[in-house]
Parts: sequence; C-alpha cells; structure tokens
Amino acid sequence: MKDNHKGATLLQASSRDSVYPFRAAYQQPSSLALKTALVSGPVWHNRLGHCGDRVLSTLRKNNLISNASTFSHNCVSCKLGKSHCIPFDDVIHNFTTPLQLIHSDVWQ
Repeated sequence: MKDNHKGATLLQASSRDSVYPFRAAYQQPSSLALKTALVSGPVWHNRLGHCGDRVLSTLRKNNLISNASTFSHNCVSCKLGKSHCIPFDDVIHNFTTPLQLIHSDVWQ
C-alpha cells in the first residue's frame, strides 16, 4: 500500500488467496477532553426557552445542571411576556331620561 501523493510505501504484506492480510496495531481510543464552564441559572433559563423555576430545580435534583446554578426569577422577557393590560373598570350608568348621554364622532 502506497501513499497516493508521495508514493511512499505505507504497508507491505504477502498475498494469500488474492487477499493481503496484515495485522493492524490496536490503539487504545483516546477520549476527547472537554472543557466546561459553570453556567449560571439565567443562562440555563434562556437556553431552555425561558422555563420556570420548577424545571431548573428538577434538573438540579437530577444532577443535570450544577447546584451552583441558582436563579432568582428576574427575567425581563418573561415579565414582559406575562404582563397583561389592566382591564377597564366596569362602569354602570343608569340613565333616566332620553339624550342624557350622547356618543358622537368629532370632525373638522
């Protein structure tokens, strides 16, 4: 077996029944080293689609995120998303005479 680019011999074996058997040296598979950083609670909250406190505490209990990732719910996006318009007051008018209250469009 030769290198296509350099032409150097990479492997040499004798043919046996039109097959070139060779012994390959076994190498222990190397594991990749991963560097992790401690991720804060708000980052997990954002990554998980702005999940609630219950989801984060469940993940902490199951050791899926670190215990140090605490989160006090101060997410501006969640507050804006959950905010509602203050409803209009129920105004009850009791009119006793015709034309006591008139609605009209004003134009120039």
